[in-house]
Amino acid sequence: MKVEIATCPCSWGIFWPDGSPSNVPYRLFLDQAAASGYVGLELGPVGYLPAEKEALEAELSSRGLRARAGTACLKVDEAGSFGDLRRGAESLCSLLKSFGVEYLMMMDESAFGGDREAKKKERQRLLKCYSLIKEYTRYAKDEFGVTVVFHPHVGTIVETEEEILDFCDKTGNLLCFDTGHYQIVNGTPEKGDTSAIDFYRKYHERIPYLHFKNVDGEKMKRDNSGADSSVFCALEDGIIDFTVLKEALEKTAYDGIAVVEQDMAGEPAEKSFALSKRNREYLKKIGMI
Repeated sequence: MKVEIATCPCSWGIFWPDGSPSNVPYRLFLDQAAASGYVGLELGPVGYLPAEKEALEAELSSRGLRARAGTACLKVDEAGSFGDLRRGAESLCSLLKSFGVEYLMMMDESAFGGDREAKKKERQRLLKCYSLIKEYTRYAKDEFGVTVVFHPHVGTIVETEEEILDFCDKTGNLLCFDTGHYQIVNGTPEKGDTSAIDFYRKYHERIPYLHFKNVDGEKMKRDNSGADSSVFCALEDGIIDFTVLKEALEKTAYDGIAVVEQDMAGEPAEKSFALSKRNREYLKKIGMI
């Protein structure tokens, strides 16, 4: 087992290019990410960190940080064709290639994905989304050597286990497997529930990239919509037992990246900093690092 632990702007409450909702200046994020002990970064929303290679390289290297993956959050349902996505794909993938980055983490943000009834009824619309993601994935790989890993996420076009398997069948895509989002949609709120770990065990060959996240069972009992990011908690405190996940990773000889991705919407930088350090220290204690 080789697990490269990384972090990302989301763990400082940075969901959008303007730095919202937490509005942590990017230099402070980088300073605190490095001070927390992380080296690898998933770069987060395009536009938050400098998008020019020289500027980004200077910011990362001065802190001993490395770009390990890009991030593409797309409203796929709003694209008429891949042509509508090509310019953004070219810009991002060329930047990743210049850093020798292998992975691009992609997730969908279409309003369509949040309507579970519409997804069931409008199959052709869903398949069009799948097709666009497949085309983006092929373009990234063929033109830039970048592997797209798709992130199933609560409230999006791919969230349930059935949808994940359908998506993989139709596209052939590899996955960024987020333990917390899977747990909310497909698991139970009971401490020690292994739903997320069981999915990894069954489909690990499709999972070269992980998001480590845990879920507060009591909060999940009250609301499993995922809309309130406070349902996510410190890695050692939630439903998922990361020592059991570690055993699964060892058994499958996992060799890849795991981003400690903590949704910290609207939280101050110091709180995010403290939790990021705590999560990394916990992973070190259980031998994940």
